[in-house]
Amino acid sequence: MKYAIFAVSILSFAHSYSWAADGAALVKQHNCAACHAMKGPSAATVEAVLKRKAPDLFYAGSKFNREWLVGWLQSPTVIRPAGTVYVNHVEIKDGKDTLIPPAGCPVKLAAPEAAAVADYLMTLKDPNMKSGVFTPAPVKAGKARLILTRDEACDACHRLPEKGGGVSCPTLEGAGARLNPDWMYSFIRDPHYWDPTAWMPKKTYDDERLRIMVNYLAAFR
Repeated sequence: MKYAIFAVSILSFAHSYSWAADGAALVKQHNCAACHAMKGPSAATVEAVLKRKAPDLFYAGSKFNREWLVGWLQSPTVIRPAGTVYVNHVEIKDGKDTLIPPAGCPVKLAAPEAAAVADYLMTLKDPNMKSGVFTPAPVKAGKARLILTRDEACDACHRLPEKGGGVSCPTLEGAGARLNPDWMYSFIRDPHYWDPTAWMPKKTYDDERLRIMVNYLAAFR
């Protein structure tokens, strides 16, 4: 019996590895590295940031939820209304900023390919990010919304569900489906660890405030 279990485990591992290997081949085939950084570190200078065409993916497995990746890869939508680098998608006319919407990702994968690529991307993890930090808990939506808007002015750069907001940074609509809550916790605590040139400032939050924000964002499905 134990040999049968061992054989099943080996086959399961081999299957997972083959999916990841196929995903890596597909990433190469579609030349994803032409837009996304598949290896670190993140851009550390203004010159390098201005050349950035799409978000870094070398820590995709830490950042994203696999289920969301599988769906998005089949039907890509624009998450950053003003593109990855805001200043590259804005023209100033008559003293006003005119937004030039980004084209978005042109690659649409079939379901099996999307699953393979998602499996591969989930292997790209930051070894220093702690897992299991986030604890799901109910929060008072009114209090949490005030923290994000009145206290932190997150909506100056990010779009909030049903509330609108800024377009210079990724929308927070669907953030709970898209993002790993442990990663959200880590990013809010220290955005410059993940992106040295991130516009988002690093602030000192106590654990309770961080958990309120992440629990609220995690509810945006």
